[in-house]
Amino acid sequence: MKRRLSRRGAAYLAPLGLILLLSTLLIPGSTEAQGGIGISGSFYRQPFEIPQGSSVSGPSIDVVVFNTGNEALGVRMNTSVSPEVPPGVINITLSEDEFTIPAGGHQQVLVGVEVSQDAVPGEYTLSIVAESYKEGAGGIQLVGAASESATLTVVGESALVRVEMVNPAGEPMIGVVRLFKVLEDGNYEFAYSDNGTLEARVSPGSFIASAYIASAKLAEQNFTIAAGEEKTIALTVSTIYFEGFGVVPNYYTETGKLAFCQIVYAVKNLYQRVDSAEVVLLVNYEGNLLEEISLANLSPLEIGRVDLSYSYLPTQGWRDGEYSFKLQLLLNGSPYASSAEKHLQVGAMPAPTGVNKVLIGVIIAAVVAAIVVVFLVLRRKQGKASGKAK
Repeated sequence: MKRRLSRRGAAYLAPLGLILLLSTLLIPGSTEAQGGIGISGSFYRQPFEIPQGSSVSGPSIDVVVFNTGNEALGVRMNTSVSPEVPPGVINITLSEDEFTIPAGGHQQVLVGVEVSQDAVPGEYTLSIVAESYKEGAGGIQLVGAASESATLTVVGESALVRVEMVNPAGEPMIGVVRLFKVLEDGNYEFAYSDNGTLEARVSPGSFIASAYIASAKLAEQNFTIAAGEEKTIALTVSTIYFEGFGVVPNYYTETGKLAFCQIVYAVKNLYQRVDSAEVVLLVNYEGNLLEEISLANLSPLEIGRVDLSYSYLPTQGWRDGEYSFKLQLLLNGSPYASSAEKHLQVGAMPAPTGVNKVLIGVIIAAVVAAIVVVFLVLRRKQGKASGKAK
């Protein structure tokens, strides 16, 4: 359970926290202060170069807080920007801001940096401070602090990059896309997406775009981009994926109500033979998971294409509302790929009103008029034919 300092306790501990903060800010990189707390990670090595109105984040940008003591510690994370800017102009975002670390344990905290359009181009110092505290007979006590700092350069020039993961047929794929900026001393993460597409406003320069599925890198492309340029990068992956996924509703003829849905799809393997593969259907109702159903066991899964279908009916019957369907592919028991999400609205068709009534009336009148015209034409032809016969 998270525990937060009271205002009274925070005010009491503020002077000590300031002293510890000033002492640890003088130490670059990984630091450790009294009380058994230390901090490491990649944040201090990251050369943040961000254009106005953009941001940088990714799973490789982090700080790791360590508890080297022999008892659990509560940890509170704080951030600062120097020189100071108005709130919201430059933000340091953290995946966790307060937590408890057991003795000898550690906690990873992912870091992102957001720069608003109002930020003034120039250099800034970004700082992250981990303060440790514990509760005793005398109340809450601050026992240590450690920090890391990094340099941010805000630039006025920018370019726009779009990265798309596609299969060999050019269809969108679901997977992880990562964008790295290439500098003389290494590659540094700039942006990250887990839905197969990524769009980022970047500083001009050289970049690498990479595509991953289940942590395996399947495609990569190097490129450069100039100020004011827009560029789209397509990363084609030869992998195992779902093709032609569709949800086809089937209705009762007598009542018009939904009977079942036909789930149609194909599993296409352009990667390699897999010993164990399973297809799972995830069904949501009104945004909440309703059920998971194993649709197919494909063991082994050979290279090629397998066409499959399944007749789906909810365990507890249909209810009015929105259903969504998504396929997941498990390889050797672990999630590997997923499909796009399909939606289906279930419920009685609304009675025609307003414009719909007028439209239906016009259609009915047109059909009746057409029938009358055809009848008259046929009758006239029959009259001519009988006249000739006389």
